[in-house]
Amino acid sequence: MTLTWTAHPARRRPDQLALVVAVLLLSAWAVLVTLESPFLALLAVVFLVLSIGSFLFPTRYQLDERGVAQRRFLGSRFRPWDELRRVQVGPGAALVSPFARPSWMDRHRGFVLYFDGLDAEGKRQVVELLQVRVPA
Repeated sequence: MTLTWTAHPARRRPDQLALVVAVLLLSAWAVLVTLESPFLALLAVVFLVLSIGSFLFPTRYQLDERGVAQRRFLGSRFRPWDELRRVQVGPGAALVSPFARPSWMDRHRGFVLYFDGLDAEGKRQVVELLQVRVPA
């Protein structure tokens, strides 16, 4: 069984996108005024955009018989099922981690699978597959 979906929070939440754009513009303006450097203002915007890339750009997820795959604008990641040890399901996302216990490395080594873009049935299928494939 293969499940694929695309999460693109910025497309589904235009009000939050407007807030993000306002913060980006305000940050660029603040850097430009205080440091008087257009280069540093642009660099600040680039850093901010990269840090919130999972909100701004689409993320494609694929769960299949091999494991979990994630593709974003700057690259892709894959983990086979046998490397995953824990699943935590929340209302908007699931954390799939290679660590059996919570760790500060969870967000770096594991996957946060956003349910944005899935209907209730799709979310149920994803959660069921994760619970079947990842040992408790």
